[in-house]
Amino acid sequence: MKIFKNIKFRLLAVLFIFLFIIFYAFGYLLASSLKKSYNDINNATLSTITKDLQHELLTEKYDIDKFEIIKKEFDINIFYAQILIVDDKNVTIKLKSKDLKNSVIPFDRNELLEFSGNTVYLKTGSLDNIKYIKIATIVLKKNNNDDAILLQCAIPFEKHNPYVHEVENILWFWLLLLLFVVLIIVYFMISKSLSATKLVVDEVNQIKIDGHFHKLNTTGISSEIDELIKTFNLLIYNLQNSYKKVKDFGQNASHELKTPLTIIRGEIEVGLRKERSNGEYKVILQSLMGEVELLQEIIEKILFLSSNANEDIIKNFEEVYIDEIFSEAIKEKTQLAFAKNIRLNIVSLEPLTKLGNPTLLKIAITNLLDNAIKYSKENQSINLTLDNNSLIIEDFGCGIPTNEIEKVFDRFYRVQKIKNYSKGNGLGLAIVKTILDIHQFTIKVESVEDRYTKVTIIF
Repeated sequence: MKIFKNIKFRLLAVLFIFLFIIFYAFGYLLASSLKKSYNDINNATLSTITKDLQHELLTEKYDIDKFEIIKKEFDINIFYAQILIVDDKNVTIKLKSKDLKNSVIPFDRNELLEFSGNTVYLKTGSLDNIKYIKIATIVLKKNNNDDAILLQCAIPFEKHNPYVHEVENILWFWLLLLLFVVLIIVYFMISKSLSATKLVVDEVNQIKIDGHFHKLNTTGISSEIDELIKTFNLLIYNLQNSYKKVKDFGQNASHELKTPLTIIRGEIEVGLRKERSNGEYKVILQSLMGEVELLQEIIEKILFLSSNANEDIIKNFEEVYIDEIFSEAIKEKTQLAFAKNIRLNIVSLEPLTKLGNPTLLKIAITNLLDNAIKYSKENQSINLTLDNNSLIIEDFGCGIPTNEIEKVFDRFYRVQKIKNYSKGNGLGLAIVKTILDIHQFTIKVESVEDRYTKVTIIF
């Protein structure tokens, strides 16, 4: 893709400029350090020669041969030296080395005020056709500010030493080569990272909002890209989950609302065919009321299954007393049980506290109690148990065939055998399972046909 090529070349351009500045600064500092070292060596050599010669001249007579001896001792090809007598009027050359011939080392008498003791004073100057010489001046004898005997020594030097220049050239060559190698390595690294990013983009372009979760694979190349992929996977999951809920709502609504709406329409059509008595209209309205109540129940359950946001529910969990919720549910269903002469037998009711949503947990427990009463035979009992890690509801009714137990939590699924016992829409246990999944509780169903059904919630 063109965008990735642009990004690649922009990154390389920025990196090249950045590395070039870093490498240039490093090379400049290193070259400057070499030049300074070369200059310091020249200064140190000349200072040593000057002090050595001063010592010789202080203890013996001024002798031109001393200059030659020093020259051989320090293995110098060219060595300039002169002794100056400075008074208040004149500057006289007392003695000078053979290399000076007819030349004179430059001297400014204004500098005389600065000279004192055994300090060597260094400066750069020129001599005839020699552009650069190092000049060292030291006092041999000084009576006052305008009367002194001075020793001046000088050696030629090259401002751009060939050795330093060669080292500098080698340094720049290797730095540029290193810069080139680094850029090549970085180019391949960027290319690899962007290739991985391009693959991710291609995968994203192929994703369709269809309710199925499409997971992007991490690259393993860049932790930042992998973190972005994980975030994107979460976003995809939430989008697909939302889409699935909307889709399920549409399917569930069309599936379950069709029958009661058809009945309602049929009843209305029957009522409108001819004039009827108040009693007949009352029967029709009662039938319509029953179907409307069923519609309302179905819509409420479908809305719950389709619109609950698990993350928001979990975020607002609080401390819940399961025993109190269980007691309230039992109390509410006592009248329903009494109508069928069913006894709600509390085997155990221990105090139990958990984090959760009290309203949802009550809906789940109430639904389970409601089912147990609905599908129990008359004149039976329902055993209710709550201990420190489980809640058990055991009824002695029609039971569930073994091959259908796994399907009872599916939406709109109703066990064939128990359809005759009570009307229902197959959403109650689906809601229970959804609520318990949100709380990360486990539900287990055991049943023997025509004997009993035991539902256990494990906290």
